[in-house]
Amino acid sequence: MRVLVVGNGAREHVIAKRLYDDGAEIVSAMAKKNPGIASISSQFEIININKPSDYRNFTNIDYAVIGPEDALANSVSDYLNEKGIPVVGPKKNLARLEWSKSYARELLTNYGIQGNPDYKVCHTLSDAREFLKKHKDVAVKPDVLTGGKGVKLTGEQLLTNEELLKYVEECINRDGLVVLEEKLKGKEFTLQAFVDGKNVEIMPMVRDYKRAYDGDKGPNTGSMGSFSCPNHLLPDIPNDAVKKGEDIMKKTITVLKNNVGEYKGILYGGFMNTMNGVYLIEYNVRFGDPEAINVLSLLDTPFTNICKQIIEGKLSKPRFKEEATVCVYVVPEGYPVNPKKDQSISIGDITASEIYYASVYDENGSIKTTTSRAVALLAKGESVEKARSRAYADINKITGSLFYRHDIAEGVK
Repeated sequence: MRVLVVGNGAREHVIAKRLYDDGAEIVSAMAKKNPGIASISSQFEIININKPSDYRNFTNIDYAVIGPEDALANSVSDYLNEKGIPVVGPKKNLARLEWSKSYARELLTNYGIQGNPDYKVCHTLSDAREFLKKHKDVAVKPDVLTGGKGVKLTGEQLLTNEELLKYVEECINRDGLVVLEEKLKGKEFTLQAFVDGKNVEIMPMVRDYKRAYDGDKGPNTGSMGSFSCPNHLLPDIPNDAVKKGEDIMKKTITVLKNNVGEYKGILYGGFMNTMNGVYLIEYNVRFGDPEAINVLSLLDTPFTNICKQIIEGKLSKPRFKEEATVCVYVVPEGYPVNPKKDQSISIGDITASEIYYASVYDENGSIKTTTSRAVALLAKGESVEKARSRAYADINKITGSLFYRHDIAEGVK
């Protein structure tokens, strides 16, 4: 079975490795050569992974798995399906759940799915000022993909009314609109699910750490690490909140099936559990990163089987090992504001963890950094505490102009 894996980050490395371990022949499409993915690929091509026509030379592929959201937003799934290659990853009109924040909000509103906070799609500064009369604290969300760095909150990234209105105006001038939402307070959690068009199967819950520095300080990042618990739940999120989030996701998939098309792939829902109930923060149309590393390392059902079931619309409940996981990212010095790039890194004898290459590239046998996260370490154990100790036992074996957070999963048993 020949499987095309699209993307070159740690998320795609774990996807490729799980498929490879299940016996698939890996063919990969990457923007830069990820040494981990390349080492298990029978064929790899360095292309513009967001340009559908660059996939024209891929042949004899049984199916494809697309990792990054940009490729999905740029119709790569549509193109491959038209070529007769089934895809684990939604087509562009379904991927709109992520690449258009206004679409996702209005879909829930128009079809009566509860889970939206109070929000307004603003086309002018006057629209925004009207909403700000109701809500002093807001989230400002660009309508387009921004690599996870576009959402800004009052009191955090936006400290004055002038900064707020300037950012709103910038988004409107660039994109034609911006989404303003009431700023939610509560406990954040995410749910990831396999989806075959009608069936939604939830994976173990994962908590990640967005801030760059210990103590949840510093700027937001793609994520500095994450953990999951042996029971597949999170200690501070009640079961009824999880069920509510799952219900919102299932209703969304049903609405899409009846009105837009069959969503086949991964759906990621970010939620906030508040005193007033559970609210949807955002949808992603692919695995989270690093959350993919946590859940796929626990998968006890062959990933190849799940992909085949998604494509055929015959998804059954997958099995996951009852273990804890801890993932820690090693990133370039200065990340995310002014990261050092093109720096060589060295990786010693990793014994207690699995290693996944992220935004690095191979140049004449030397692994070098880019401006984003470099390497992820994933450890498992009977408890979060034991998994954490294993991950941190290996992390100093990765050397170079790098740093990492020391407090991922700290205090979690």
